Amino acid sequence: MRMNFARLLAAASLVLAASIAHSVPMQLTGVTGPAMGGVYTCPYLGLVGTPGQSTSQLATSGIPTTIICDDFLTDMSVGQFWQASATSLSALNGLSSPDLALKFGTSGSAAAQQSAYMTLGYLAEELVAVDQSTPAGAAQAGQLSFAIWAVYDPAALNSLSGANLTGAQADLSAAAAAIKVPGQNSPLDYARVQVYTPNPSSSAQEFLVVDPSNVPEPGMSALFGAGFLGLILLAARRRRTRSL
Repeated sequence: MRMNFARLLAAASLVLAASIAHSVPMQLTGVTGPAMGGVYTCPYLGLVGTPGQSTSQLATSGIPTTIICDDFLTDMSVGQFWQASATSLSALNGLSSPDLALKFGTSGSAAAQQSAYMTLGYLAEELVAVDQSTPAGAAQAGQLSFAIWAVYDPAALNSLSGANLTGAQADLSAAAAAIKVPGQNSPLDYARVQVYTPNPSSSAQEFLVVDPSNVPEPGMSALFGAGFLGLILLAARRRRTRSL
């Protein structure tokens, strides 16, 4: 199994990344994805602050960000503020117990949580590479959104039928298979994915952000697509934001 430079770099910074809790203010400012299954799909739009900032400072200094919701069970409204802790998926590498800073998988095994969040990371990278300017791209993004929600809430797929259900199921299966392939089977391979977990966890949805400045090496790029979006996160009106 190869150990590439990106993985070595991520491993070298792992201890530091895992030991520092980055709490930042966030605000959900809008939705961009199409409506599917009665909800708005990802990505969403939001403002993300820096550690130590208050939510009141977001209006003038928050970073407009594209964010991807992994939480189908929590309702949010556009304009909502909350505090979140940021965790790189690479910080899950080598853990012997679940990372309690995350919203999901905290009562199971570390291996199960790691596998689930790697699946989320893979699907998030696929989603940000989709061109949603076409009807086909919008449908693909919607199906990927439901695949993401189904990782921790399989019942989310009950909202779909026909081609959209088939597509979301296929995306979920593809992600589950991909994270077993060398070069994609370690949390270190998803260092460009950040998880923003609300604090307290019930106060908001959990979001994923894919850093566009951290580009996968060629072999991974072919699988992930042109990865982009990053600390231009999105905060949006989550999963059950009902379409009109």
